[in-house]
Amino acid sequence: MTQYAIHNSFSPVQAVIFDMDGLMVDTEPLALQAWQQVLAAYGYTLDEALYRQMVGRRTDQSTQMLLDVYALPLTAAELMRRKTAVFARMRAQGVPVMPGLAELEAALAARAMPWGVATSSPRAHAVEILQQLGLTAVCQAIAAGDEVAQGKPAPDIYLLAAQRLGVAPTACLALEDSAPGCQAALAAGMQVVAVPNGFTETADFSFVPHVLSSLHDVAAQLDRLVGETAV
Repeated sequence: MTQYAIHNSFSPVQAVIFDMDGLMVDTEPLALQAWQQVLAAYGYTLDEALYRQMVGRRTDQSTQMLLDVYALPLTAAELMRRKTAVFARMRAQGVPVMPGLAELEAALAARAMPWGVATSSPRAHAVEILQQLGLTAVCQAIAAGDEVAQGKPAPDIYLLAAQRLGVAPTACLALEDSAPGCQAALAAGMQVVAVPNGFTETADFSFVPHVLSSLHDVAAQLDRLVGETAV
């Protein structure tokens, strides 16, 4: 696997960048169900350990991981198309919000601190989720997996998010639920907080400076994490 350098020189935090799936919204179970539905048509059941390795990565990366394991009579493009279609139908019914998101967004608003999204998912997915959450007007930047050359753990998505926020990467605090996402944010030069979920809680986050149990905890420790007080 490609290794990316981790930067250790930081500036005071000026913006926060959220991962989306598994961090803002609990969509990982839906994505697992979507993959399972596609694989079931060919007599396969997706191994959950394999799915845990897929979490945080772009769909094209996850697709190749599946094709490396299962003998599917599908091209990568067709497999992606089928999963995306199933997932889109599920997502349209509404997605569960992760505990503490509203509290954290309010805390950022109280500090007049801009925030954006850096997601491995396509931009259309991110836009739809933000609309469902009622956060379109307050999210100041989106960087999506289909807008960069390389997905996480490469830093591309986070670098694009910082650029669109107009903030230096070293002045950004990234919130992530997956190890590949944390690697990407650190490689971009950002300060990072890991907030593992049920699919990522067994991952190795020993390289991450801060690991918290929920967005409630991020909100409660925001002063310490960003070094500011509410205005």
